[in-house]
Amino acid sequence: MARALAFDVTDAGVLGVGDGGTLVGPSPGYALVEENDVLVGPEALARARLRPRFVMSRFWERLDAVPLGRPFPEGLTAADLVYAHLRSLWKDVGAGTEEVVLAVPGFHGSEALGRLLGITQALGIPVVGLVDSAVAAATAGFPGERLLLADVHLHRATVTEMRQGEDIVRERVATIERWGLEEVHDALARRIAQAFVHKTRFDPFHDAETEQTLHDRLPGWLERFESEDRLALSLSGGGHDHEVEVERAEVEEWARKYAEELAQKVSLLKHPGEPTTLLVSAHAARIPGLVGRLAAMRGSEVVLLPGPAAAAGALREHETLRAVKGGLRLFVTRLERREPSPEEGSRGAGAVRRPPPVASADGSVPFGGAVRPTHVLLGHRARALTAEPLVVGTAPPDGARGLRLAGETAGVSRAHCRFFEVGGEVVLEDLSTYGTFVNGEQVVGRAVVFSGDRVRVGSPGQELVLIATEE
Repeated sequence: MARALAFDVTDAGVLGVGDGGTLVGPSPGYALVEENDVLVGPEALARARLRPRFVMSRFWERLDAVPLGRPFPEGLTAADLVYAHLRSLWKDVGAGTEEVVLAVPGFHGSEALGRLLGITQALGIPVVGLVDSAVAAATAGFPGERLLLADVHLHRATVTEMRQGEDIVRERVATIERWGLEEVHDALARRIAQAFVHKTRFDPFHDAETEQTLHDRLPGWLERFESEDRLALSLSGGGHDHEVEVERAEVEEWARKYAEELAQKVSLLKHPGEPTTLLVSAHAARIPGLVGRLAAMRGSEVVLLPGPAAAAGALREHETLRAVKGGLRLFVTRLERREPSPEEGSRGAGAVRRPPPVASADGSVPFGGAVRPTHVLLGHRARALTAEPLVVGTAPPDGARGLRLAGETAGVSRAHCRFFEVGGEVVLEDLSTYGTFVNGEQVVGRAVVFSGDRVRVGSPGQELVLIATEE
């Protein structure tokens, strides 16, 4: 097992990264308590709609020693459930782990952090550092002096403001306490259920098992809506299979109030005219329509962070976070800045990066994962993607590598867009008058693209497919 390990701990759950790249979790922040039996993480979430009265999802948010009250056992506290959650994870990864660092969201106070450290000590977890999760995520290296990180937790949303000079320094944490992932998912699940009722007369919420199934499938559906305009959603119930088609535009409308409120919070912290890098957590990026709303802000570069960003950053800085062998620094909200490489700094304003795939246990990347493409395919023609830009349009410039479009070219510019490889990624840059679209979403400036992405130019337009080959 890993010698060093970092945990990102939020009310949405716990995710760990080991020094060999090993992933631990994610383990959702849910607990199911019946008599003296406590289930935590995925096991509790899988039964949350079956036994709702006995499920607790606020224990990481509260982190206090106040009894939960009925229907839970007498004297049971949120701290007890945090203990149970960490114990279930530690028993699987503790052997051989010598040092642990914790990335924690900025809304926790000193009392909650002290209680968390007490719990880890009671479990024998060798915590050597405690760092703000937004600052940890920012250590991956991003251009500019001003960073804002938008995140969505289980019961609240946050925007963290950071300044970059010689150090990355957390300045403010703005919170939205009216909603979080749980409320967003509940609202979307109910809208989808209404769509089933309207079309098929089948109500998924009439039965606890189908309600649970709907919630289990919702995260996967939301992920697919990022690249598909319409999905056929299916559920079984009453001895029959039921199906309803839902468009992405509908889902974005259902989530609009959440996306708008979080975008407004970002806008309030963003200084007009000052270039800003907007970091978006993997949880926040799952709110339909939010990324597009943020990408439309002037003077901003939107960067989508992978799920393990905070844990990976905390692990990367664990030597700094450990003041002395066996010592523990106070909660860290300032870390030395790592300058991005020239390739990272050259993406330009408006570049949108999406998270890389997480490998499965056997090291493979699942089909449809975010693999760097090697070629762009137009019909039966494949052109290699290299550091030298490939210009796509009706009349690419003389002397440039070009992919000339013929046939249906309404709305296609002479030099419509271009692809080029930089820093191990492939970037698509829009050069057109009428826009370039990736998986149905308009590119604002630049976007990092991946194998399987579909690029549309013109109206109704032509479609280019990005592929990856071994040679």
